[in-house]
Amino acid sequence: MKISIIKPQSLFSLLIFLTILLLSCKKEEQKTFSKPASTEIKKDSLISPKINLNDFNIFEINPIDNGKEYDIFISLSDIYNDSLSLPPEIITNQKNMSFDELKHIELPLTYREKLLKRTKLMEKDTLYLYNYKANMLEKFPINSLKAVANLHVYASEGDEISEYDYMIGFQLNKTEYEEKAMEKANFVFAYFGNQNPFNEKPLTSIQWKKVSLDKFPVKTQHKTLKTGNAYLYQTEDLQYFILDLIGEFGVTERQLAVLKNRKLIFEKNYTLGEGSGFASLNGIENMEYPNYLWTGNLFKGKPPVIFGFVFQSFGCPSIDFLDQNYSEIYTKCDNRH
Repeated sequence: MKISIIKPQSLFSLLIFLTILLLSCKKEEQKTFSKPASTEIKKDSLISPKINLNDFNIFEINPIDNGKEYDIFISLSDIYNDSLSLPPEIITNQKNMSFDELKHIELPLTYREKLLKRTKLMEKDTLYLYNYKANMLEKFPINSLKAVANLHVYASEGDEISEYDYMIGFQLNKTEYEEKAMEKANFVFAYFGNQNPFNEKPLTSIQWKKVSLDKFPVKTQHKTLKTGNAYLYQTEDLQYFILDLIGEFGVTERQLAVLKNRKLIFEKNYTLGEGSGFASLNGIENMEYPNYLWTGNLFKGKPPVIFGFVFQSFGCPSIDFLDQNYSEIYTKCDNRH
């Protein structure tokens, strides 16, 4: 038998080849196992921060008494900040003007243009007025609206008037008698823009029923408040639960929990502050007043909402999305308290 002897040079070449082959295998192995690790990190990173709708402005309507009838006015002062929002001679010459003249001022063209520029609106945009109780939408081109300044309701004749005392915004050209104006202002949201944000699908007026405390799906532990009554409202796919939390002077908080397919999708505590109060619960407490608690798909491309739990004296009401990824939004109501 002939035995082959590997020469040193060949042995050295073989070792280099094996080393390269081994390193190549390790790299391939790293490629094979790095993919799942990367996928896992990506999956964790899908936890997104809360979606803030800071530029999504929903306004309320103000009926303004013009001495004969009422103007339908939408104040933009909550988003319009300008140190010179109306002609300065209005303030400097106020002693030479009657209170009726001071109460309502139609803005000159240059101040109208400034209002549009600062609020990022255009003449070709539209004012959308949506009555969610009647499921009715009205549209008004901005170029058909008056740009005006109205004194707020707490300004009195004989007071020293400043620029801050004026609400700046747009009003409809058509005036209304008092009852019609109040009807137009109730259950209505306003939006300015180039597209209608409203779904135009009927919202639901919430009708509650009392249930036993063990039905409330979330464990509640509060150090200072006692547990009160629990209530339920149910649709085809959602269950809404409310729990009253009782303090020294009655219901101080209301805890809301919303379930879909037996899974908690939204939870929030509504707390009373200075000058605020809870809306009465339709079906339980409310027998004669309108129901202000509503839910449904109010906005296009956004989760369902719920609103109307708390009346505010020193702020504006909120609209809550039934999705914990979305932040609440506050209507722009120009509250001058």
